[in-house]
Amino acid sequence: MLGLFARVGALGLLGMTAVIEIFVYPDAWPTHLSWAGLMLPILARGAGAVSLDWMLGIDRGYSKGSQDE
Repeated sequence: MLGLFARVGALGLLGMTAVIEIFVYPDAWPTHLSWAGLMLPILARGAGAVSLDWMLGIDRGYSKGSQDE
């Protein structure tokens, strides 16, 4: 909800979805693909500019005090 460590959270949820797909509900792939489709953009791009990751400089690739922007 706050966007703190969003990429790590998305990676964890994607892994959990894969385990559930493989071992628990192997026939529910449409549902699991929709979950993966929601998590992959967060994993690839981060939570966005309105998140704690962005405000703290975690998701921008440099610290908050940097003048590279």
